[in-house]
Amino acid sequence: MGKLFWKFFFGFWLCLILAAGATGAVLYLLREKPHSTDLAEGPRAQFLLETAQEIIEGKGPKALERVLVKGRSRTGQTMPIFAVSQDGKELLGRGIPDNINERIKNLGTEKSDEDGIIQVTAVDGSQWVLFIPKPPRVPQKRIHKDPEKALEPPLPPFPTLGVVVAMLASVLFAGGLAYNFSSPLRKLKRAFEQAGRGELGIRIAPDSPRKDEMGELLSGFDAMAEQIERHIKQHQTLLHDVSHELRSPLARLNMATGLARQSPANLEKSLSRIELEAERLDRLIGELLNLSRLETGINSGSFSTHNVIDLLNAVIDDAQFEAQNCNRRVVVNCALQKWLSRCDPEALQGAFENLLRNALRYTPEGSAVTVDCYPDNQQRLQIHIRDEGPGVPADAIDKLFTPFFKIGPLAGNGLGLAIVKKTVEVHKGTLQATNLQPHGLKISLSLPKLS
Repeated sequence: MGKLFWKFFFGFWLCLILAAGATGAVLYLLREKPHSTDLAEGPRAQFLLETAQEIIEGKGPKALERVLVKGRSRTGQTMPIFAVSQDGKELLGRGIPDNINERIKNLGTEKSDEDGIIQVTAVDGSQWVLFIPKPPRVPQKRIHKDPEKALEPPLPPFPTLGVVVAMLASVLFAGGLAYNFSSPLRKLKRAFEQAGRGELGIRIAPDSPRKDEMGELLSGFDAMAEQIERHIKQHQTLLHDVSHELRSPLARLNMATGLARQSPANLEKSLSRIELEAERLDRLIGELLNLSRLETGINSGSFSTHNVIDLLNAVIDDAQFEAQNCNRRVVVNCALQKWLSRCDPEALQGAFENLLRNALRYTPEGSAVTVDCYPDNQQRLQIHIRDEGPGVPADAIDKLFTPFFKIGPLAGNGLGLAIVKKTVEVHKGTLQATNLQPHGLKISLSLPKLS
């Protein structure tokens, strides 16, 4: 067990002991303190004594004697009311313990003024003392053999067993509660140690059925580990893809250099190839830097308020001009004139341009790319770009915005759509691709309004 377990254990245990001690102290201070340990003084005893007092004062000792005798004949047991005359004789001749006799003699003096004993003057003028002894502590069958011992007050039970049971119960309760708190934290500690060693596949929430805050903490660790593992795998894949993409133009550069050295007559052609590959490398590195900048996040302090419709229309105008030269059209359905939003205009306009150029590349000659733009019920700008091309295989559509994912002979270096997705996410928007029927692809882009 760790330090936290013992802290919880002793803390809860001390609280239980203090609570039990405080409760016992309060009960002790508020208890009804009897003046005698061998006389019954509760409400029932007081009622019986007052009833006997009424009988003696109203009808005399003989009437009380008849009531007691009738009660014994009916139940087989004498009522526990004792009546002692002024000459020390009990009404039914029962034996009186010496300690109670001593109290009776001291009645009316300053030495004793006890509850549970009533002095009564009978109707015939005689003096009587009424009291009820506490139940005997010995078995009932021994009462008639030794009445004086039978009337001795019972000894209080020794509290050892109760104390032991209370201590055992408190230890079990404190231990269980401490274990309940410290066990998930120990699991979390071991999981962090494994994650620190690079074992990001560790998951601890499925082993715990807890649904409370501790369970949420374990689930939060699993979500964190899963996200870190996914990011690390993505960066490893990205590093592999970058190496592969850089190797191809570098290999062509080396080949062109070798050809230039071997055949000086083809020097101009080799230099053109070298220039082309250098441009490709420059473009690839530029896009990689742009993607890295987007992944680390654009500084929102550089954002400014712009009309998104103006940015979109500027890109559409360029796309319509390019479409005319390749026997294609760009159809625009947009009645909006203004949609203000805080954005990086260069990055957002680059995203629009990338999507439109892709659509024009894949839509067949003689067909059109359609741009729909409208606000939805949630005050977000919806932009849909549809082409009439072959679309994307269903199993590849989720990978469309992954860096270096390529599909089809017209694919570029696989970074364009990944940059678009990061740009849209930085602007708190969403991006989604959907295949159309019978053919075509629709890119749906959603952007928030300036609040």
